[in-house]
Amino acid sequence: MGLSLNIIVHELKQKGELWCAPSAAGEFEDVRHFLGSSTLTRDDCLYLCDNPDVPRTYPGYSFLYVSEATGGTARQAPPTPPASDALLTLAGPCPLSAVHAFLQDVFLKYRLWEEALDRSCVEDEGLQALLDLSTPFLRNNIVVVDPALKLLAHTKDAPCDDPVTVELIEHGYHTEENIRKFKLHKRFAPWATQEGFVINDSRAICKYVTVVHSFKTRNAFSLIVVMMCNEVDADDFLLDAFSLLLRRIAYYAKREYPEDKPAGNATDAFLRDLVNGSLDDKAIRERCESVGIPYEARFCLFYAAADAASAPLARLLADVARETAPAKVLLVDGAIVILCFNCFNSDCGQHCQSASCPLQRRAVSRRLDQLLDRYDLACGRSSRFAALPQTRIAFLQAKEAVRIGPRTTHDPQGLRCRSAYRHIFSFDRCCIDYLVDCGVKDGENLARMTRGCQVLSAIAEQDEANGTDNYRFLFQYLANERRMSLVAEKLHMHRNNVKYRIDRLEKTYGIDTSDPTTRFDLTLAYCICEADAAKPGERLP
Repeated sequence: MGLSLNIIVHELKQKGELWCAPSAAGEFEDVRHFLGSSTLTRDDCLYLCDNPDVPRTYPGYSFLYVSEATGGTARQAPPTPPASDALLTLAGPCPLSAVHAFLQDVFLKYRLWEEALDRSCVEDEGLQALLDLSTPFLRNNIVVVDPALKLLAHTKDAPCDDPVTVELIEHGYHTEENIRKFKLHKRFAPWATQEGFVINDSRAICKYVTVVHSFKTRNAFSLIVVMMCNEVDADDFLLDAFSLLLRRIAYYAKREYPEDKPAGNATDAFLRDLVNGSLDDKAIRERCESVGIPYEARFCLFYAAADAASAPLARLLADVARETAPAKVLLVDGAIVILCFNCFNSDCGQHCQSASCPLQRRAVSRRLDQLLDRYDLACGRSSRFAALPQTRIAFLQAKEAVRIGPRTTHDPQGLRCRSAYRHIFSFDRCCIDYLVDCGVKDGENLARMTRGCQVLSAIAEQDEANGTDNYRFLFQYLANERRMSLVAEKLHMHRNNVKYRIDRLEKTYGIDTSDPTTRFDLTLAYCICEADAAKPGERLP
């Protein structure tokens, strides 16, 4: 894109009195000195001449007629300039050669700025870098906010004494009070409906005239860019220069806020901040109401690692959003994250397993499991949590659950509670597996060296050597709370035989199952041993 006529006019005004042809407009790629008809090779160049008859002779080209003043003083451009067919007429003390050199510097200055902006986008330096590069050209203070009105970037090297902007920069987001003011003065409506710039000179909220450009996807906000005209007035040249910056911001708007965002842009931005743990409690409370998510509820978070080979990501995302509605769905680092707060059943421990969906449909987990089966994908589920500040922990739980969960299908002792779903793995179910993974230091599994685990390892070794099943017997004895008749029924043996076997085990391995601490240690040891044995490359006892 070339340099706009408005910017050229703004720069030329410092060289003398300037006259523009009626309805003059356009963009130019270069400026050239007219030296005859042979030099007229492009219609996107601005040609300079000092002969008032030249523009009339070549009407298909754009000319700047330079009328040099005598005696070194500028003269007023006459009401009807001598070169009435010229696009521009400049009357001043500078000769044509000096004006040509000046305009070449102007073109170079703006061209270097645009190249720097493009380079920043290619190197993915972010929105803040774009604003830093633009300060010398725009001079005004500019802020970029996301759909939830969180601050993403702001001009750092330009003065700003507007209270609303100062508060935004201080907090990192617009407060609920400022949002109330925007609603009261109906600011959101023009931002959402009008294309191009929205100029507000009422000074009802901001103490300066503001120029707003909102990027939208399907009539929803993505990025909102606000320029306060605290240094330079919002004339045509400034808007054209502002547009050069906005063309580069559009790159980030399209990349970060694609059309297929099922949760809505404002909700996605808020959920992403929750998942990243970048919000404090006050910010969460102020922003959750604007996106329709309660601060406290019966929450559950799902994490499904998307597989590009299974289906196009856009289609998979749309299917998940439809099947889990009204839960909120977004994409985080190539994985689908679902925040569910649909359950009305206060007695449900794993609330999304019950059929208590507000849409009177099958439970979310049931719908999601069937969809995952179609795409052959796995999903992790967090523990139940009650408030939005715990979202970050829930996200990490669900992410670990989908990594560890497939191991828990190998469970010969039945230690883990059985899931009703094939493709959804709960962190509650695989928590011990996670702790066992964390317990490996310097290649040694510290958890396996507890007293309880050593006893079970010794029993398992003797079983393998002698063909006995004392490992399984002791587990059933503990799991059935040492009730002789029940253990005998489950293992198909006589009640007296149960007493005989447990007495021998206690004597052989130095344990006392009547002691509650010993029973807890052994039960935990069973969980640790099973989790460790289920790790890749391990063999169950």
